[in-house]
Amino acid sequence: MATAQETSWNEAWASARKTLDGTTRVRVPGAGEGVEIATIDWGGDGPLAFLHHANGFCSATLAPIAQALRARFRVVAMDCRGQGDSTSIPPEGDAYDWGALAADVEHAVRATLERTGHERVALAIGHSFGGALLLRATSLGRTPIERLLLCDPVLHPKPDPDDPAPRGGARLAELSRRRRDRFPSFAEAYDHCRTRGLFAGFTAEALALYVGEGMAETEDGAEVALKCHREIEAAVFDSHQSHLCADDVEAVPARTLFVHARRGNFDLALFEAVAARMSDGRVTSADLGHLFPMERPEAVLDAIEELLRD
Repeated sequence: MATAQETSWNEAWASARKTLDGTTRVRVPGAGEGVEIATIDWGGDGPLAFLHHANGFCSATLAPIAQALRARFRVVAMDCRGQGDSTSIPPEGDAYDWGALAADVEHAVRATLERTGHERVALAIGHSFGGALLLRATSLGRTPIERLLLCDPVLHPKPDPDDPAPRGGARLAELSRRRRDRFPSFAEAYDHCRTRGLFAGFTAEALALYVGEGMAETEDGAEVALKCHREIEAAVFDSHQSHLCADDVEAVPARTLFVHARRGNFDLALFEAVAARMSDGRVTSADLGHLFPMERPEAVLDAIEELLRD
């Protein structure tokens, strides 16, 4: 699969758009007043698969995975509030509290089940903080999910009140606030991003989807800008609430597979400890980076096969 380093914007975007062919865009109510959650529906006649992206990205960046699942599942992915095409609200108070974001997941899943006529989600896939939110939503007992694939979910131990050292989220929040967020054109945004280390391993399709779907023209049409405002991405990192997502995991009925990325930043032992508390949880570890769904989507598909195997 071609990398962004090898592919021009025009070539990458032409290929990326094919992964969105035949999709339907649907907005559903979120948990907060006035919050609407944008979803992309790839269609399909099988059981329901539901996807959630990483912080600062959007549902469309998972399109190659969704498209591959379409032959066997009805595939729907959601945008977190303030990201992608979902409602953006000011990052004040608890607007981006992880509990509120998990409640949005519950609302989006229930609305999707009602709209599609399914009784439950057969397969839920969450990357990074999207995985943590799906775990939290499922543990609360109001989100019927049969199988749960967590791709290097953001999970940290409960903070030690005697340890004043800043957590990793604070560093990531600062990086988010410094990120360049405006460009003269989509092509120039793509060319800029493929020179940055964060995107170095992305496939050409994944980076084109990040640019083409994660950015939009400004009102005056003079530039393109990230749909997810830097302060919103930072607010999610600043919340430092990932440890809450592992609370109550004993109540998760879903068969759950954690995919630990060895070249990521999370503790394999913590994943194993959380999985051990679950009725049907297990962990696999692979030589992957944290952003592997955009770098090696085939690794996600392989993990899905492992999770579906009886």
